[in-house]
Amino acid sequence: MYDIITIGEILVEILTEHTGQVFYRPGTLLGPYPSGAPAIFIDQAARMGARSAIIAKVGRDDFARLNLERLAQDGVDTAHIRATADNSTGVAFVTYFADGSRQFIFHFAKAACGELAPEDVDETLVAGARYLHVMGCSITGSPTMGEAIVRAVRLAKARGVRVSFDPNIRPELMHGAAAAHMQEVLDAADVLLSGKSELALLLPRETEPVAALLAQRARTVVVKDGARGACLYTRETALRAPVYPAREVDPTGAGDCFDATFLAGLCAGLPLAQALARASAAGAKAVEMRGPMEGNTTQAELTAFMDSCALPAPVSIENPYRC
Repeated sequence: MYDIITIGEILVEILTEHTGQVFYRPGTLLGPYPSGAPAIFIDQAARMGARSAIIAKVGRDDFARLNLERLAQDGVDTAHIRATADNSTGVAFVTYFADGSRQFIFHFAKAACGELAPEDVDETLVAGARYLHVMGCSITGSPTMGEAIVRAVRLAKARGVRVSFDPNIRPELMHGAAAAHMQEVLDAADVLLSGKSELALLLPRETEPVAALLAQRARTVVVKDGARGACLYTRETALRAPVYPAREVDPTGAGDCFDATFLAGLCAGLPLAQALARASAAGAKAVEMRGPMEGNTTQAELTAFMDSCALPAPVSIENPYRC
């Protein structure tokens, strides 16, 4: 039995040394760092004490070893990560700009992670989990990966497993049947963990997307808004999380750490307000380290950080849900 499982890409990430550094000129690059949104997420979930596993594919190379050793070291069950000799482990190149934006170049769909297919989804693994967490960037990773994720979601719904969804939209990867897959996963989601700007992309015709999501059925909707904090909504509750201070070095992975900490908190039986506060603290902590997985924290580190900030608990806010 697992608390949380996920499915999708495992990559390495190569970073530019300087802000504003472009890829069309030679420059110093940093890395490789273990990465891939599902990998960052599940590593943090394991660090938070959740029994965790990931379904993925990697190459037979040192980039795979880098990720496998990190995940196993932090307590993730890596038995469902398959190695393939047909392609190398995927790579993401990332550069940062002064306005906080990022640019990605992905070696993704034609890499080992892009080989992930519906037949790689273990029905027994899915059925034995409490939560299946899905990333939007994984849905758009390759046609077969999108199909694998949809199969996992359908199996989860059939077996009473709760589905968590972070749209994590990467416009660079949006193609093919991705829009239909996104919609199916969104409809299935019991927990939606979305960036504020992504809600408009997910529900472009809705003036109040949170209210529309809650009108569809009972679920938990968390809206993340970077340094401005996060809000949580159910049909009964609306909360705003405290904003934890952070010195931003690298924002990659912050949302994944937020998601993992929130779900691990639910699995541990924490009240929504406490799970939200810990998730917000984990997201803030994540941006302070360079490298997508380097900002992941342990439970003890997170508790010490929260104690040092001494912020108030999440507060109730107006609920936009209208029945």
